[in-house]
Amino acid sequence: MFLLRCEVRIVKSSCVGWGLLRIVLLLTCLLPASGSADGWSVGELHTDKKSALFGFLGGLLAHELGHISVATLRGIDFEFDGLSIVYPESDLSAKNRLLVASAGFQVQWLASEIAFRHLENSQDDMAAMNAAAGVILGHLGITAAYLTFLKNHSQGDIQGMSEATGISNDQLALAVAIPAVLDGWRLFATTTPKWVPPVSALTKGIGMAWVWTY
Repeated sequence: MFLLRCEVRIVKSSCVGWGLLRIVLLLTCLLPASGSADGWSVGELHTDKKSALFGFLGGLLAHELGHISVATLRGIDFEFDGLSIVYPESDLSAKNRLLVASAGFQVQWLASEIAFRHLENSQDDMAAMNAAAGVILGHLGITAAYLTFLKNHSQGDIQGMSEATGISNDQLALAVAIPAVLDGWRLFATTTPKWVPPVSALTKGIGMAWVWTY
């Protein structure tokens, strides 16, 4: 197992946002780039559905907590509109809009990398492996939703990121699809090619760096 190594130079003044950037990129760089699920198979879900469901719900919760945490740290008001988190301030800067809209994806990317680590390191604990697989399935499920019926939703994350950057919903959906496709490969393949995990982690790190330096 080896680590994905990178060096990040930050030249702007210190603030909460830049502090988070350092932490996020450091975590992304230190997570094992060889993480895969070669010791786990989807058939294991049938023997322990509760653990997988627990992990899946944890992945969904992590996504929503990402929005709440970044909004709180940036001093941005938020409220719930049904199952959606909305930001009532009409004068949100493009930077803040991008940060809060993308926060869910960022946290689920980190959660999925941590889950892959557990899948490799918990070979003797099938409950832990199924819970980790559930987290990854949550990440894949959320991404699939944003590639389909939530892609153009007026309160959706992709729409918010598009409004903040001027980048089309289709292009942003493609960007979040890439790590998800690679992670699906990592989770379901019997043998994962060695290049897949580091490339997946790299795409996530690049996405996070782009958001926080936008």
